[in-house]
Amino acid sequence: MISTQPFYIAGIEDAAEAKTSAFGACGMFAFTFVASMLGIWYDSQNKAEAIEAENNGEASYQLAGGDYPNYGGTSA
Repeated sequence: MISTQPFYIAGIEDAAEAKTSAFGACGMFAFTFVASMLGIWYDSQNKAEAIEAENNGEASYQLAGGDYPNYGGTSA
């Protein structure tokens, strides 16, 4: 499009340099995307917390204990 219809894209002085920059930006995006996907996969494989099942097959969840303010709630 740069060589056939350059009037649609303002500010380009050198078409060859614009082509090189566009391919460079595309390559950088592809590298960043693949690195992000590998990082997500690595974290999901190596840092997953095990969820232990109770006797009835449901996961056990435990709220944080301790003395926390109830912010105006009424509890006995």
